[in-house]
Amino acid sequence: MTASLPTSVAQLLPQGIADALNDQRPAVLLALAVVVLTVLLLAVVLPLLKSNRTRGSLIVVAGPCGSGKTTLFYQLRDGSTHNGTVASMQENSGEVLVKGDKGRTVGKVTLLDVPGHERLRHRLEQHLKDAAAVIFVVDAADIMPHKVEAAEELFEVLTHPSVCRRRVPLLLACNKSDLDTQAHSLDFVRRTIERQLDAMRKTRATVSPEMAAKAALLGKAGDAGGLSLSLDKLRSPVSAVECSALTGQVQALHAFLAGFAR
Repeated sequence: MTASLPTSVAQLLPQGIADALNDQRPAVLLALAVVVLTVLLLAVVLPLLKSNRTRGSLIVVAGPCGSGKTTLFYQLRDGSTHNGTVASMQENSGEVLVKGDKGRTVGKVTLLDVPGHERLRHRLEQHLKDAAAVIFVVDAADIMPHKVEAAEELFEVLTHPSVCRRRVPLLLACNKSDLDTQAHSLDFVRRTIERQLDAMRKTRATVSPEMAAKAALLGKAGDAGGLSLSLDKLRSPVSAVECSALTGQVQALHAFLAGFAR
């Protein structure tokens, strides 16, 4: 015995769909199932694709206070330092025209400069869920007095749920490299950050199960083949470059941004 649609339901449907649902032949039912599944998939997949296109070029600029984030933002946005800037207490957002090897524009990205003050760090956490990539700026000339602050903020970025899940790329931008006699080398800054992150990972792993789970996102001690953590071994791809926001030495940043230009 076959079942058919109740009259009250059939009256609410277009005639063609109602007839197909009342048809008990396997071929008709299979075809109808394919149509329904296709509609459901489109309803789910298309919004996701649209969302990815919308936020696929948002680049978040983060880092501790005084590292030169805002100066770097303006240098990338319009090639100006705005006569130098002070620590910003609000976000700066704008479109950046990304330049290729020969200086030609290859596309554009949206750059969001987030204040580095500890009291405003919750704003960074809110923006990371939409980031296609992160530029983390540190002061290569003044890294030692601020290594703990830099590592703490970088720890929060690298262990952010959305960053880990989507494996968001991160560029460690060692700013003020133009200060030849004062700026530390790229390798020195990188190793300093790695050692500090490694120490932080070990300490936080003993605080609570929640902290231990978060610290584990950076891997276990010894994963890098030694006592120190390696940025090359993290979930998110991490690269490092030297730059100078003040003098306009930002070619390496444009090369990074080119991967997200639209």
